[in-house]
Amino acid sequence: MRIIVILLNNTPLMHFCNFVFTMMKTNRSLLLVGGMLAAILFSFCARQSAPTGGPEDTTPPEVLPRLSTANYSTRFDKKKIELVFNEWVVLSDVGTQVLISPPLQVKKVPDISLKGKTLTILIPQEEVLRPNTTYTINFGAAIKDFHRGNPAKDLRFVFSTGDYLDSLKVRGTILDVLTGAPIENASFLMYDKFSDSIPIKEKPYYYAKTDKTGQFLIENVKAGAYKALAIDDLDQNLRWSGGLERIGFLDSAFVVSDTGKNTCRLNLFNDLYKLRLLEKITGRYGVVKLVFNAAPDTIQLARDSQSVQIKSERIEDSLFVWYKTPHAMNWKLLVGKDSVSIKSLEPDDFFKRYRLLFTGDALPGLRKSNKNTPPPPPGLIRPGAIAQHPAKPGLLSFVSPIAHFDTSKWVLVLDSVPTKAYSLRIDSSNSRILSLETSWKPGRSYQLTLYPGAVSDFYGIQNIDTLQRLINVGSAKQMGGLNLNISKLKPGSHYILQVLSGNGQLETAVPFDANASDKRLVFSNLQAAQYNLRLIEDQNRNGRWDSGNYFLHKQAETLTLKKLEPLRANWDMEASLEAGAADNVKPDKGKK
Repeated sequence: MRIIVILLNNTPLMHFCNFVFTMMKTNRSLLLVGGMLAAILFSFCARQSAPTGGPEDTTPPEVLPRLSTANYSTRFDKKKIELVFNEWVVLSDVGTQVLISPPLQVKKVPDISLKGKTLTILIPQEEVLRPNTTYTINFGAAIKDFHRGNPAKDLRFVFSTGDYLDSLKVRGTILDVLTGAPIENASFLMYDKFSDSIPIKEKPYYYAKTDKTGQFLIENVKAGAYKALAIDDLDQNLRWSGGLERIGFLDSAFVVSDTGKNTCRLNLFNDLYKLRLLEKITGRYGVVKLVFNAAPDTIQLARDSQSVQIKSERIEDSLFVWYKTPHAMNWKLLVGKDSVSIKSLEPDDFFKRYRLLFTGDALPGLRKSNKNTPPPPPGLIRPGAIAQHPAKPGLLSFVSPIAHFDTSKWVLVLDSVPTKAYSLRIDSSNSRILSLETSWKPGRSYQLTLYPGAVSDFYGIQNIDTLQRLINVGSAKQMGGLNLNISKLKPGSHYILQVLSGNGQLETAVPFDANASDKRLVFSNLQAAQYNLRLIEDQNRNGRWDSGNYFLHKQAETLTLKKLEPLRANWDMEASLEAGAADNVKPDKGKK
C-alpha cells in the first residue's frame, strides 16, 4: 500500500490507474485491496476534464489534413467523408449550422456523426451527385472544442465531381427596408431556375446566411445567371413561407462572371400579397388592438351585436377598436374576413378603477398589480411638463378617445394671468389627442389646468381629477435650422421627405414633386435634438410608403435613410441626401 501511495503522489493519474489494474491481474494478494481502490479511482480514471490554471484556451479546433479525406478534391465520387481534428470536439445544431450547397437531390439528409476526434459525413447511397458540380459543406458553428466550446473557424469541405473547382465568390448585404439596419441570420438564395414559385417549392442551388453586420459570402460559385432573393427563413427550411417571413428580390437575373463584381444588396420587406391580421390583444375591457402586416386602410369592421358600441382609429400598421357594452357579454368583432372573439369582461369592474387622465399620469398610491386596492379620492394630479415648439400647436394626449370638452373649465395661465386666446380641436387622425393652438411666447412657460368635467371620453366618463400641464415654450436661442440639399431625384416623380426624431417619431413631413434632379429644403425653428431623415419615392401618390409584392414583381417603394449629427441650439446645419443611395453617411456641417 505504501508503494501505491508513493506512486499516486508521483505518477500521472492515468498511468497510476493502469498500474493498479496490472497489479490486480498479477498479484492475488492485492486483489481485494485493489478492487476497493479501483472502485474509488475508477471515476477519476474514466473522467476527462480540462486542466486548471494557466491562460484560457481560445484556439479553435483544426482539421488534420494527413488523417482526413482530402479537401478541395476533383473527380470526387466518395459517399463517406472523414475529418479528423487535432483535439476532442463536440457536434451540435447540425440541422441549422451544417449547410450543403448545392443541396442534395434526395430528401434524405446526410448522416453526420462524431466519434472521438473524427467527424464522419455519410452521403445517402441513393444520392446521385450532379456532374461537373462543385459542392461545399459549410459547418458554421456546429463543431466546437470539447473543453472551451471554441467553434472551428471557417470550416468548409469542398469537392468537385468534375475536373476543376468553381472559384467565383458572391458577396452582399441584407438590410431592413424601413430602418436600413443590417439583418442577422437572413438567408440569401440563388436558383438556377427562374419561375416565381421556385422559392416556395424548391431549395436553392446556392445559399448563405448573414452575419451580425448583415453581410454574406458564398464561395466556389459557378459562372452563370441566377434568380436571387433573400428571406427571413424563420422556419429554417430554405423555402419562402410568406406570412411573417420578409422577402427581398432582384428585378432581373443575377449574373455571376469572372469580370463582374458579383455583389448584391437586398432590402427585406413584408410582402403585401394579402393583408393579414398578425396579432390581436383583447385582455383589457374597452379596447382591442389589432396588428396587421401593413396599413389596414381598406379593412371593414362590424360587430355581431348592435348593443356594442365601437370606435376605431388606425395608427401605422395597427388598428385600435374602442368599445363599450351594456353589461358583461361575449361578442365578436368582424375584421374583414376574420372574426375576433371578445371574452366577457365586467364593465363595472373596469370603471371602478378607471380615471380619465393625461397619458403618462398616474393615480398616487394606486398599484396596478393589486386590483383590490380602492382608487384614491379625486384630487390634483401631479403636473407633467411639455417641451413646446413656438410655431406648432400643443398636443395633449389622453388615455382614451375624447368625445367632448368644456372650455369653461380650462384655464391657460401665462405669468399668473389667465388667457382665453386659444382654440381646441380633436385631432382628426387620433381622437386621444386634443390640439391646443395659441400664439406661444418664445422662451416663456404656461400652466394649463383642467378642472373636473373639462373633458369627457368615448365611454361617457368625465375627468374627476384636476389635471395640469406645464408648457415650456422654446426660445429662438434654443432652436436650430436644417438646410437640406437633395440630389439625384427623378424628375416627374413624387416624394415625401420626413424628419424623424431620434426615437423614430415623425416630426414633420414635406411632400413635393421633383421638377429637377436637385432640390433644397429649409427647416427653421427646430428644437435642438437628434434627427433622422427618410425620403419616400411615393410612386402611387397616396401620401405614404407602400411595401412590395413578390408575385406581382412589385418592389417596395424606395426609401432613402440618413442619420444626422445632433442639431445644436442657435445653429444651422447643412446636410445632403442622395436619393436612392445605400449609404448617406456624409459629414454634415453647421454654422451659427
